[in-house]
Amino acid sequence: MPIYLEVSRLHRIVTIVARGKIAPDEMRSMAEQLAEAHARPFAKVVDVTAATSEIGPEQIARVAAFLRGDGSEKRGPVAFIVDAAGGSFARTFAQQTVSEGPINVFSSLRQARAWLDHIQHAPADDAPQEATRDHSAWTDPHRRGVLLRGGRQRAVTRSLVHA
Repeated sequence: MPIYLEVSRLHRIVTIVARGKIAPDEMRSMAEQLAEAHARPFAKVVDVTAATSEIGPEQIARVAAFLRGDGSEKRGPVAFIVDAAGGSFARTFAQQTVSEGPINVFSSLRQARAWLDHIQHAPADDAPQEATRDHSAWTDPHRRGVLLRGGRQRAVTRSLVHA
């Protein structure tokens, strides 16, 4: 089944949704897409509530090492959304990479977004407050999406301007 990945540069967030049985090559392709997008410092929401995988701890460690890259950029916060019965990949990935940056596992999108919002928009000690923010995803004309299915990829585009 596919993995959907969308990068919003304006809002500095990556959304990943996985459905069905995820093969190791799909996981590797998703990691390559993230590396090519240079989205390491962006916040990530990873929904794996409807996904299963036979990926073991060794393969998870390889994915984590690939995503780590050269270590020149700090990793942004990662929020996994899992169902109550599953989530072994998310929990193992979180345990293996907890020292790299904020990472947490949630049971709902609402909890994950609240946590990310708190981390991203908490006032820094010396940073000025942002005056206004537009949270609408439709205000990012440069966002792009990719649907990964096995070795195939398809760009997902949406018309953001109505005629």
